[in-house]
Amino acid sequence: MHPQKYIYALLNNGFTEHWIAKKVKLAQSTIHRIKVGDVRSPRFDTVEKIKKLYEKQLETSSSNA
Repeated sequence: MHPQKYIYALLNNGFTEHWIAKKVKLAQSTIHRIKVGDVRSPRFDTVEKIKKLYEKQLETSSSNA
């Protein structure tokens, strides 16, 4: 899945671009540019950070259900 979809999924669950950026140690502007499609091929490590955050939040929300 493209990191843009991970970002939208996190946003739809109530998180903000700022919160995501802080958790993955990237600039909020980078998160925004990925979200709106300005960055078509983000670096592998950037994708991995966003993916891991998404998976962690998915796991946390599943265990709270």
